[in-house]
Amino acid sequence: MSGGGGGGGDWRPEPKAPVAVPIPAGDGTGVGGIIDPCILEEVTSLNSVNQVALRGIRVGDVLAVAFIPGPPRLVVQDNAGNIVGAITSPSYLQFIACIQSGRHYVADVLSINGGLCVVKVRP
Repeated sequence: MSGGGGGGGDWRPEPKAPVAVPIPAGDGTGVGGIIDPCILEEVTSLNSVNQVALRGIRVGDVLAVAFIPGPPRLVVQDNAGNIVGAITSPSYLQFIACIQSGRHYVADVLSINGGLCVVKVRP
């Protein structure tokens, strides 16, 4: 026979309502407990690499990320404004939306192997 468990209340505590914890400004996560959707970082290989522009790039260089409308492209540019390559990633649309709202991103060059250039895109 199984026991009835005795008298009294439920042994499980009631869940507490979530509390928004303020996050200090300047730590990159947002303000007031809200996560900033534009804090994006992603490692990706550049597509449609411009071999001429790539010759002037070295591992460790920090390049600009830009959105070019019509047809829409997310590109990486060198200091002279030459397009080094294009970014296609799962976060492509989010990067574009954030750039259009005023955010800026850079691409750290992680590796170059022939025509393959791997970058880390970050704010």
